[in-house]
Amino acid sequence: MVTGNLSVLLIRWQGNTLESLKCLANHGDVNNLIAMEIDRLVSPVISPEGWDYLWFIGPAEIYQSCTVPAKELAICCHTHNDTGLLQKPVFLPFKPDIRLRWSWKMDVLPSSVREDTLPTHDYLSIAVEFDNGQDITYYWSAELPPETTYRCPIPTWTARETHVVIRSGPQGLGEWLNEERDVYQDYINAIGGSIPNNIVKVWLIAVSLFQHKEGACQYADITFLANGLEITVL
Repeated sequence: MVTGNLSVLLIRWQGNTLESLKCLANHGDVNNLIAMEIDRLVSPVISPEGWDYLWFIGPAEIYQSCTVPAKELAICCHTHNDTGLLQKPVFLPFKPDIRLRWSWKMDVLPSSVREDTLPTHDYLSIAVEFDNGQDITYYWSAELPPETTYRCPIPTWTARETHVVIRSGPQGLGEWLNEERDVYQDYINAIGGSIPNNIVKVWLIAVSLFQHKEGACQYADITFLANGLEITVL
């Protein structure tokens, strides 16, 4: 078991925060911390419209809408020693053959080793949440072979989250790739038991707080295919 302490310094400005920071920076800036905060206030990372961070993990500055070549709309993700879980509500009856389709470009994986242990559980993924509280999250692993499945190693998430590896290793990093998964069959194979009635959310997950490394990727063209129809998420 580990122990530790947390100290917080709170500064309440008498005037405008940005102007006060600029004034403070004139007296010195250790490790460029003040300049980074000024940049954060001047150029905030705004969450994509219609998406919200999971409330009990908290908001982050990881995801934002971006313009990329050949994609009409995309979400860019950059994580460094932090975590964020972005969600968008989707209500779909969970029936056989329902499929999730998306494009992604993985630039930097936040782990260089297998992610199925607590100390190494850093990853970038897209997930589907069901009305029974379960979720399946699809991700690109550094080492685990495709189709590896396992329950989340974080104790408070073990009972609700299942990971499915769909790509592995460095090949394909930095390229736009199209993916498609039979979510119904994946649920049967990876989770089993009683089948939920509905899909209720799509998640984008970024974790880099265990190994304190950096991860970067982009998502686009997120859709569900059900009963011959396409339901656009992004």
